[in-house]
Amino acid sequence: MSKAVSLLKGESKTMHRKEKRARIEQIRVILGLSNSQRTPMPGESLRDFYKRTNVYWQMAAYEHTQHTGKELRKDGFDLAETRYKELKPILDELAVLEAEQKAEEEASASTSFKRDTKKGKQKSAGR
Repeated sequence: MSKAVSLLKGESKTMHRKEKRARIEQIRVILGLSNSQRTPMPGESLRDFYKRTNVYWQMAAYEHTQHTGKELRKDGFDLAETRYKELKPILDELAVLEAEQKAEEEASASTSFKRDTKKGKQKSAGR
């Protein structure tokens, strides 16, 4: 877990776009972020996360405790809360990294568009 955070924090400033994309994908795989039942959505509160995924967490709790009713719901919430607190800082950092990457790609695309436009004007002026 700390490896993922260090990847996001320290090295992200010197990474190129392709490296950032690869790093984002690597972190998603390492942490199992593709499973929406185990991963909070961006900006999702703990309450909303549990409400959306409570069946998953109650089934997971039942496998370990064999509790039923209110105890099972509490155990399920405890599991969801642990996962939420574990992933929230990483997901926040990942969102920042993705936003930076998107901004860089847009800036790069607009810069290359301007270059292409200038080249087109130079060609037509030379004729």
